Amino acid sequence: MRGDRRQIQTAVLGGADSEDPLMLPLEAIELDAFRRRHEHDTFWCGLLLGGCGLQLTTKLYTDRVCHFAHHPGPDGHPHLCGRRARGVSSADHLYVKSAAAAWLRDQDRHADIEFTQPDGMPIGSVVDIRFPRGGLRVHLERHGHIAGTQDRRLTRRTANPHVLSIAHRLTKGQHH
Repeated sequence: MRGDRRQIQTAVLGGADSEDPLMLPLEAIELDAFRRRHEHDTFWCGLLLGGCGLQLTTKLYTDRVCHFAHHPGPDGHPHLCGRRARGVSSADHLYVKSAAAAWLRDQDRHADIEFTQPDGMPIGSVVDIRFPRGGLRVHLERHGHIAGTQDRRLTRRTANPHVLSIAHRLTKGQHH
């Protein structure tokens, strides 16, 4: 049986349980700077990404996109990981949580932010932001599109171009 050869574009920093996402540059010319910037960091196939929790390494290519890769198994064969989402949008839920938490800190407000899995949906499909009086549920479809919102004027606030900021929606309906 052949291993899954899809390229992993996202990882988390520091450990399998981390909520600190990052995206690997796709172009070889950008990978050296990325490696220097993260020379003391470790990259992981994060559990919150639906990954196996094992450490990743970076792969430099000039004839295809650069990507993260699992270290080979002890037998030298590629590691088989069951992670379904591996593209640039696979960490959008982590970016949404990070952007919401940063915006709330700037506003000196607090909310509980968690990844829920209603009806057995995969982790990362829904981000719940709960305030003392109400909340916001963000649905992320496959490929990172926000579903169920009528406001398509959301602005980008993260490094990931596929994540839409929800910060300005957090105060809708809130009383000051």
